[in-house]
Amino acid sequence: MTTGLWALALADFRERRRRPGYLVVLLGTLALGLLAAPVGDSRWEVFQVTDLHGRYTSGYVGTVTALGGAVWLSLAGFGIARGAIGRDEQSGVGRLLAATPLTRVAYLAGKFGSNLLLFGSMLLALAGTALAVQLVKGDSGHMDVLRLLLPYVLITLPLLAAVAGCAVLFDTLPGLRGGLGAAVWFAVWLVAVLGAQAGGGPDLLGMRRITASIRESIAAGGRPADGVEFGVGLTADNRVLGTFDWPGLGPGEAGAQVLGAVLLTSVAVGLALLGALWFRRFDGAGPRPAAGASEAVRSGGPAPEAGPAAFALAPGRLAPGRPAPARHGGTVAAALLGELRILVPGRRLWWAGAAALAVLAAGVAPDGPSHPVLPFAMLWPVLVWSRLGHRAGGGSTAELLGACPAPVRRGLAVLLAGVVPALAVVAVPAVLLLTAGQPRAAAGALAGALLVPALALLCGAVTRGPRLFQSLYPMLWYGMINHVGGLDFLGVSGERAPAPAAVAAVAAALALGALALDTARHAAR
Repeated sequence: MTTGLWALALADFRERRRRPGYLVVLLGTLALGLLAAPVGDSRWEVFQVTDLHGRYTSGYVGTVTALGGAVWLSLAGFGIARGAIGRDEQSGVGRLLAATPLTRVAYLAGKFGSNLLLFGSMLLALAGTALAVQLVKGDSGHMDVLRLLLPYVLITLPLLAAVAGCAVLFDTLPGLRGGLGAAVWFAVWLVAVLGAQAGGGPDLLGMRRITASIRESIAAGGRPADGVEFGVGLTADNRVLGTFDWPGLGPGEAGAQVLGAVLLTSVAVGLALLGALWFRRFDGAGPRPAAGASEAVRSGGPAPEAGPAAFALAPGRLAPGRPAPARHGGTVAAALLGELRILVPGRRLWWAGAAALAVLAAGVAPDGPSHPVLPFAMLWPVLVWSRLGHRAGGGSTAELLGACPAPVRRGLAVLLAGVVPALAVVAVPAVLLLTAGQPRAAAGALAGALLVPALALLCGAVTRGPRLFQSLYPMLWYGMINHVGGLDFLGVSGERAPAPAAVAAVAAALALGALALDTARHAAR
């Protein structure tokens, strides 16, 4: 049984590591490691200690990169970890597994193991980055591999095991398999991972033990340690920083983390296997018959050939008609209306929510450099944007228009279909900012309304799925809401934010990249 579970986990991991989303998250992990412990003069930080900066000992470099990996992979990694069960169901692998003696518990355990291999491969790459930083810019000639790796083993890996278990659990719940699951996990991530820093809750990042040890080192160096504050999150600090010498968590200090790591790993296994109570292992799964197939079977006649699932047509309903006159205008507008109907499911409910946000924004006066409702309004269309650039939910005009010779016009229609919901939620705040004498803030809101759909379109075109955007956009939004200047795509931090023209230029570059990729794929057909 153990050999079979390992084979299942390894095969699933090998399939997933070939996906573009894996490469993107892996590159982001390595980049975050370099930001957490920069070699040059960068002021970006992942681990903040008021106005101090730790010397690059093995323990310090290992800790800050491990904490950065925990924060990043617990959100972006979740996006690529979930969805494995849905892919087995859509690809037909599930029907093959249903014919084997593989139990539900064994299948879910294999998916959990695959998620662990996924995260483990990224942690190995991140640990290699930390080791390279220590060799290049280490403030100490002594390399302590144990202190460098202990934070990964006792903090990051148990947390990611819990993320892996939650990804399997979400996959067994039909309501959380799609975009709603991404939104729910973002809320869980904000409360459980980032909220843990405030104390009063499970210390998932091990911050209590780390901060207590650093305070002792600061006090031993002759500095007052009572007013020292700590935080984890990507920020840029231009202040002149002092330094402190901290060797990191040693085997004795880390011993207190072992019990928590074992407990969190046990909870992770339980979460992964909990779905076995209702998961039915694809028993009885099979392709749905095409329209008219059941009637043909009952009458003894042959079943009609099935077309694509989203556009199966009943031949009896087709009738001859006159060809439509050729029209050279309105192609993009017609495609735009079609894409909007596909992108915004449950149209009345979604537009009602957008209208409620507009009414709320109209009742609140602009405060400071931006409108207080604007950042939160930009969360409402997330599930709409995540459907851009790929076959969304089994239906897309790309299935019908794939033979058309104008992929650029089709791509523009898709992009505009993503911009319309963005404008629906930012229009009222932008108008209020303009009337309040803040044209730069109004222009920033409109530029952000162009950037996010362009980003979603490119992510969907690259990965042919929604998960990359669902992982990247919460990080971008979190950086914006925390006034990280380089990530403030809405201009909520005022003059510190990028110029609206620069944001619009980035949006244009992202859109052009997505359209170029779509055109290249169309030409290669």
